[in-house]
Amino acid sequence: MISWMQKHKKYLVVTIWISTIAFVAAGMIGWGQYSFSMANGNVAKVGRVLISEEELDREHRRLLDIYSQSIPNFKDLSEKEVKALGLEHNALTLLINQALLKNLALDLGLGVSGSEVIAEIQKSTAFQNEGHFDEALYKKILQENRYRPSAFEEGIKNALLLQKISALFPQAITPLEEEAFLWPLRLQDQVRIEVLEPKEVVVTQQALRDYYNQHKNTYKKPPSYTLAASHITDTDIEPAKQEQLQAYYEKNKQVYTLQGKVQDFMQVKIKVSHDYLQEKARDLALQKYLALKNNTFKPATEVITKLPYPAEIATKIETMHPGEVLKPQKYKDGWLVVKLVSKQTDQLQSFEEAKEEVRIAVVEQEQRKWLKQEASKQLPHFKGDDIGFLSLDFKGNIHDLGEQSSKELVGYIFKHPYKEGFVILKGPKAVLYRVYSQDFKHPVPNSKDFKQVVSNLKAQSFDAMLVAMLKQRYQVHVYAK
Repeated sequence: MISWMQKHKKYLVVTIWISTIAFVAAGMIGWGQYSFSMANGNVAKVGRVLISEEELDREHRRLLDIYSQSIPNFKDLSEKEVKALGLEHNALTLLINQALLKNLALDLGLGVSGSEVIAEIQKSTAFQNEGHFDEALYKKILQENRYRPSAFEEGIKNALLLQKISALFPQAITPLEEEAFLWPLRLQDQVRIEVLEPKEVVVTQQALRDYYNQHKNTYKKPPSYTLAASHITDTDIEPAKQEQLQAYYEKNKQVYTLQGKVQDFMQVKIKVSHDYLQEKARDLALQKYLALKNNTFKPATEVITKLPYPAEIATKIETMHPGEVLKPQKYKDGWLVVKLVSKQTDQLQSFEEAKEEVRIAVVEQEQRKWLKQEASKQLPHFKGDDIGFLSLDFKGNIHDLGEQSSKELVGYIFKHPYKEGFVILKGPKAVLYRVYSQDFKHPVPNSKDFKQVVSNLKAQSFDAMLVAMLKQRYQVHVYAK
C-alpha cells in the first residue's frame, strides 16, 4: 500500500480517475451476492471513517476491470467463478486499509482543501481541450460514465490525502540492509568438475514387461475425437447477381473507402463480391450450427487423433463435452462447424504399443542407478577440470552439457552447502564437482534494480506492521451478515 503509493505517487490521482471511468466495461458484470446489514448505506466503519456501499461497489468494479484486462477470457467466467476469486472481500480489505490511514491522517491533522482537489482535476489531460481545462467536457465524461461529480471529487480528495500520508514514510534503506541483500549475489565459487557418461545397458524382455506392468497407467494412447464437421466456403454459395452485389455495396459502402472517400462500385466490385459471399457463408454456417444442435443435420463422422485445426480451434474442441456443438469458427477460406460426437482420453497402450517408450525408460533408470554408484565411488578421489568461477546468475554452456543442464548444475551447487558432491543430469549424465575457492567479489549487474527490490521489500514489511498497529488503534466494524 504505502510502497505502491511511494513508487507511483505522481500517478496516484490519475489512477483514481482512470479506474473511475474504466469500470464501465466491468459494469456489465454484477458485483455478486455480498450480503450486508446496511447502516445508513454504509458497509463498514473504521475508527471515525465510514465506508459506503457506493465506495465498495466502485472499488469492486475497479478490481473487476483489472482482472478482466489481465486474465484471458475473464468475461467468459460464470458468476460463480467470478465470485470464487474473492474480489468483494479484496475490495473491502483495500478500503479498510485506506480508512485506517485516513484515521491516522485525521489524528495528525492532515487534510485536503477544495482548491487542491480543483487544481488536481484541472491539470488532468482527460478533462482538457487544447491544453486547457474544459468544465463542460469534465461534466460530460462523468455523466457518460454514470459518475456523480461529488463522488468523483471525493475520490480525488482521498487520493491526495493518501499521497500526503505516503510522504511521511521515507523509502531510504541503510547501507547494512543493502549489503545484507546483495551479499549472496556477490558470492562466487571456483569449481572443478568431471562428467561421467552412462554405460551401455542391455535389458531383457522380462524386465520390460515387469516395468510396463508397474507403470502401465502412464502409457496412454493419444486422445481421439469422433467429430461431425462441416466446412462452409464461398463455393457453397450461389454466385451473386449484379443487383445483389449492388445492394450489398449500398448497405456497406462506408467500408469501401480510399483516403477517406467512398470508392465507386465498379472499382471495388471484386472485393464486394468476396465480402458478400463470406457473409452468406457465415449465415449458412450459423444455419448448419443450429441444425447440428437440433440433430437435423448429420454430416459424416471422422475419428481424429491429431486435430488438424489451428491451436485456437483445437483447444476449444479439446475442452468440449460429447454432444456439444462448436459455434462457427473462421477457418481457412470459410467457416467451420463441429460437433463432438465422442472422445476417448484414457485408453491405455498395450505392451507392444508402449514397448519402445518402456525400453527407453528402463535403460535410463538403469543408467541413472549405475551413474549414482560410480559417482559415489569416484567422488573422494576425482581431479576433474577447473571451470573457473560460478555465480548465481551464471549463463552459458559448461563442458557441452547444454545451457539448461549447466544452469541446473550451478543451481545445485549453490543450493547445497557441501564442498563437494555430484548431480545426475538429463542424458543421463553425472557431474562430480568440488568447490576449492570462494569469495564475494562477483560484480552484481543492475544493482540499482536490486536496491529498488530491497526498498520495496522493506516498504511491504513496514506496510504490514503499520496496518497491524493501526488495527489495534482504530476499531473496525463490518456490517456484514
